[in-house]
Amino acid sequence: MERLKVEHLFFTYEASNHPVLKDITFKLLEGEALGVIGLNGCGKTTMSYCLCGIIPHYLKGKLEGRVLVNGKDTRETPLYQLTTEIGIVLQDPGIQLLMPTVEDDIAFALENHNLPREEIRERIYRTMETVGITGLKDENPNNLSGGEKQLVALATVLALNPSIIVFDESLSMLDELAARRIIAVMQRLKDEGTTQVIIDHTMKGFEVYDKIFILEEGRIIYRGSKDFVLQNKEFLREHRFFF
Repeated sequence: MERLKVEHLFFTYEASNHPVLKDITFKLLEGEALGVIGLNGCGKTTMSYCLCGIIPHYLKGKLEGRVLVNGKDTRETPLYQLTTEIGIVLQDPGIQLLMPTVEDDIAFALENHNLPREEIRERIYRTMETVGITGLKDENPNNLSGGEKQLVALATVLALNPSIIVFDESLSMLDELAARRIIAVMQRLKDEGTTQVIIDHTMKGFEVYDKIFILEEGRIIYRGSKDFVLQNKEFLREHRFFF
């Protein structure tokens, strides 16, 4: 089943004459994982915002082309509806964690969707078990380590049962142990059929990828299966990716 389809996507922010994204086209099926690699400033985060509907519903600019999430055009679908189809985990999890306890943070979006109390409780505990944070239920997110915060942020997204998750540099600031915990969850989600876009200039999560594309100055300059891209080490070195 086709989960995510991007067709000739261009985007230019307001007050700018220079497009950040230029003719991005790709599609992902159920359970596929795409690694998006690129140096700072290449448009990776802007692309993630386009995929989940933050652009154009929250951040404005000139958007051309289409993003289809489970067949729904992100321009025409309200943002609150998109959150049940596609979720995003940001590089800085503190932006997503606003409540006094982990349990409250996971419940927040569920309550905004007016789900029954019993269903909210069930989703909270199921999600905490999935990401391995059951013991943190009553903790204040501000007191957690970076890796634990990232797991809680992921739990807040997973609680809405999206079929697609975008990880926007979620591994880049983590030490090896914390990154391995996130990668283990990514692999579990993949096994369960969740489609993933993993924006990851460090390539820490490479083992989860099925496909890779390399973004440079807003364009896809190289793409293919994971094995095809990673075997071209000369190209990766030329573009300052070291694997």
